[in-house]
Amino acid sequence: MAPRKTKDNSSEAKSRDARFVLVAHPSKSRREAIMNVLCARGHSCIGAPSAAAAGEALTTHVVLAAVVAEVMIPALRHQHESLPGVVMLSPKADFAAAKRALSLGVCDVVDERCEEDELTAAIDKALKPTIKATSREERLEKLCKRLNESRRTLSKELNRLCADMTSAYSELAQQIDTVAIAGEFTGLIRQELELESLMRTSLEFLLAKLGSTNAALFLPSSTGDWSLGAYVNYDRSKDSAETMLDHLADTVPQRLEEFGQTVRFDTQTEVAANLPGASDWIEDCAVVGFSAVHEGETLASVMLFRDRSTPFPEHTKATLDALSKILASQFARVIRVHHRHLPKEQWASPGDPLPPKGDEGFYESGDDDDLL
Repeated sequence: MAPRKTKDNSSEAKSRDARFVLVAHPSKSRREAIMNVLCARGHSCIGAPSAAAAGEALTTHVVLAAVVAEVMIPALRHQHESLPGVVMLSPKADFAAAKRALSLGVCDVVDERCEEDELTAAIDKALKPTIKATSREERLEKLCKRLNESRRTLSKELNRLCADMTSAYSELAQQIDTVAIAGEFTGLIRQELELESLMRTSLEFLLAKLGSTNAALFLPSSTGDWSLGAYVNYDRSKDSAETMLDHLADTVPQRLEEFGQTVRFDTQTEVAANLPGASDWIEDCAVVGFSAVHEGETLASVMLFRDRSTPFPEHTKATLDALSKILASQFARVIRVHHRHLPKEQWASPGDPLPPKGDEGFYESGDDDDLL
């Protein structure tokens, strides 16, 4: 019961799935003759000498249509309720044979002695519904593949969109937090009109938002030098803190002014590359710093540093960017209030020495004698 294929031996024909026309007939000569006719018309055939062999062929091969002797159909129908398009070979194709064909559920009946053209026409008719269904299945399979590819593409796009939305939500939440902090900071320092109180309140606020840290606020003088205005010593020895801060005042403020924006250095390499004059003193620290600039004039520089094992929060840079502008504005306001009776060209810088008591100078209150 070996399959008999067409004469098409091309690689394409060999690679496609084999589909057969079953020829079931007890007579070997008749079976062989029908198979030769069908193979000559381009069909691949498989022969079966009995109903059992035909049933096995239906189970193990893809059969699109069948030419079956009438005597074998009842047994074959008993084995398989669902059959492909069946052409029944009857000893005599008359009205009675047609009635039997209807009762057996076959699609056509032809005479055993029919011409080749009549037989092949009946086979082609039986093949049409199966070929149409197979073609529809193939189209559905291709459509399913395309839909599956579209689903995967859509899934990737949704994942990317969700990631973008998460990132955007995180950024928006951070912006809202920054606006809230800026509003809180503005309300807090707006009432400070004394330089000492302004510096102390500012550093206290920064520590409250960023956690425990060493902090130094440097003030410029009209001579171009910088002095230490206020500081917080968190984890440095008391004996070395003032020496260290005085040394930092000679190097750090100028560098922060050059950067022109809030900077953050988390590694020793970054600190050494960007703050070379300070790296020997704070080589084990993470650093953030900014300059408070108002109308192109730097009124203060702030540096915060602490051990790298407790790095600054991710939002630190964005927060300090917002607070630096507010701090600069308030420094300018304090200077303007204390110099309101002098022409602007006579105004002193925040780090200039205090005028003698009794002079109409920068400070009107004796509470500001010691800025530290």
